[in-house]
Amino acid sequence: MANTKDLLGAMLARGMTESSAQRVEHSLSDQGIGGLGGILEQLGVRPAEEHVAAQSRGEASRGSPLDALGNLGAIAKSFLGQGNQRNALATGGLGALVGAILGGGSKSAKGAIGGGALALLGSIALQALSASQQKGKPAEIGPAEQLAAGLREPENAHEEKQAEAIIDLTVKAMINAAKADGHIDEDEMQKIVGELQEDGITEAEREYLLSEVRKPMCTEEIVRAVPNRQVAAQVYTASLLAIEVDTPAEKEYLQTLARNLNLDSRVVNQIHSTLGVV
Repeated sequence: MANTKDLLGAMLARGMTESSAQRVEHSLSDQGIGGLGGILEQLGVRPAEEHVAAQSRGEASRGSPLDALGNLGAIAKSFLGQGNQRNALATGGLGALVGAILGGGSKSAKGAIGGGALALLGSIALQALSASQQKGKPAEIGPAEQLAAGLREPENAHEEKQAEAIIDLTVKAMINAAKADGHIDEDEMQKIVGELQEDGITEAEREYLLSEVRKPMCTEEIVRAVPNRQVAAQVYTASLLAIEVDTPAEKEYLQTLARNLNLDSRVVNQIHSTLGVV
């Protein structure tokens, strides 16, 4: 059985387009989600400085993996400041970086990368929804929202199924978006699969990916499977990361997707701004 969490991590870490790494870098910069400021505060997560001090005292992190994610902005900023060197973020190491922080070193690299990938998408979506609220009222970030955004681990079998469904939907949305300009032929498909295999995807994950790529576009099916506005924003974010948006067909696809997901222009514009996509 395919592990779509690992597949999502590989797709985001490898990059679906030439611009993927640059967009991910932008999302972690001061112009993007940075250190997740307001989101972390709403979740009661200690500031990065306090977290570092606690670690130096030998105190274990408790609760949400976001305790560690509080340092993400500063860590990413240090990578981005390394001049013209091809740093860890630019070479697809973002997933490993985020995943290592979220996984606390206790999980396999693949699992950590997948968790980090969903957390990044979820954080971008939550920020966009919060920024779009009238009168500065922040979006509610309760346990259900944290789970959907990949910002906490499932606590039981029911939550595991919920998280798996969101991850599976996200993967399908990225593949569907990649079909928007009609240019995924057999050679391109094999190229994508070959690159992901270099990141260690299993045969089951390879077959899953090939099966999804060969299907006709299923935008309506994807939209129907979206349970709420937060996941809608995550699906849109993932779709935007999957394509260059340099053809009329791709632009039209995103416009149609946003409309069908009932995402208003404020949310869409914020997501584009976070990823540095005009």
